[in-house]
Amino acid sequence: MTIELRNEETGNVKKINHGINWFLLITAPIFGITLFKNKLNKTGVIMLAASVLFFLGIICFSIFSSSFASMYPYGGAPVQSSPSFIMQVYYLLDVDYKDVLEFFLISSGLLLVFILCFSCFTAYNANKWIVENYRYEGYKVAVSNSLVRNLLKKDWGLTDDDFIEETK
Repeated sequence: MTIELRNEETGNVKKINHGINWFLLITAPIFGITLFKNKLNKTGVIMLAASVLFFLGIICFSIFSSSFASMYPYGGAPVQSSPSFIMQVYYLLDVDYKDVLEFFLISSGLLLVFILCFSCFTAYNANKWIVENYRYEGYKVAVSNSLVRNLLKKDWGLTDDDFIEETK
């Protein structure tokens, strides 16, 4: 169902759907770019942080894997005569490949689940938040049907002052 928002001063009209924002459900996990575009800055920062942490984990694990693999080649002479700086740090901390792999898999899995759940939560509430931002800019909901008006009052928390009568 498409809801029309109208600014009484300027006459501008915005249309927004009631329900799940499917576009944000799919695109929000991509560093939250579409969230910033829709002026949902708080959720955009959370999604950006989660996405950056996810990709930093992948990069750190690839650095560890490549330095670990260069120290233990599959037969033949060692690739490096002395351990790299990263491997010296790993030896100092007594870090094993199995420990790092378990940490990477668990942290990446948890971040991925968080990103997916947060994306679903954001997609479910995004239209309500976008309408709230429009209300602060002076837009009011133009609805003539009392059932739709009551539904919007319940779902989006609107009051009678947030509505204007639609004239056709």
